[in-house]
Amino acid sequence: MRIVLALFILVCLGCTQSPSKKNENKEDSKDGTKVIKTTYSNGKPKAEVSYKDGKKNGLSKSFDKEGKISLELPYINNKREGKSKKYYEGGQQLYQTTEYKDDLMNGMQIKYRENGDVLSEAQYEKNFPCLNLKEYYKDNTLKKEYPKIVVTPIDRLDSQGVYILQISMSEKVRKVKYYTGKLTSVGCLSDDLYSILLNEQAKTGKLTYNLGPGGFMMEELNIIAVVETNYGNSYITQRKYNLAIDN
Repeated sequence: MRIVLALFILVCLGCTQSPSKKNENKEDSKDGTKVIKTTYSNGKPKAEVSYKDGKKNGLSKSFDKEGKISLELPYINNKREGKSKKYYEGGQQLYQTTEYKDDLMNGMQIKYRENGDVLSEAQYEKNFPCLNLKEYYKDNTLKKEYPKIVVTPIDRLDSQGVYILQISMSEKVRKVKYYTGKLTSVGCLSDDLYSILLNEQAKTGKLTYNLGPGGFMMEELNIIAVVETNYGNSYITQRKYNLAIDN
């Protein structure tokens, strides 16, 4: 009876199919590329991923639940390489294109309105945003006014032996981060910058200098602000500030 039961279990196991493979099929091409396609439970396409030599190579595609294209992403040896395309719901109109190099955002990212007009153009270098963001109004005119950096010195040397620079923006912003240092040669953020202590609620930064009696300090600062715009882009602005403290 135990032998019969064991055989029955083995037969049943042989008939089952893992859920991850149920809606998956493969297509092989002559150059050795394999395209793995998956579908939703309604039979609509969910994704198409091209592999060669065990790595993602070629154009990978993602679809919404109606089977409409939502994302096209090019790969070379498992790394994003080339221009990706993201679509509005329905797959007819581009929402965003992004250039990649060696799996990092490198080049131009362009966003579009649903009517096809350009909404914004932003430069990236190794995943970091750069200067010269361009955003356009609905009438296609270029937005020119952005908030500026405001530096407010607070002298507490006599009472506390500290001198504070409060960093803020000239108008209300959604999100902001402050740094000191220099942008790259092409005007982009990098890992070499120093973060300024941020009060997220007030959207202000603070640089504190301790200086005892008779002390003197002089320094040229380059203060950088990265502001999130209403279009979800990173606007970068910077300001030189000559610090001179005499206690």
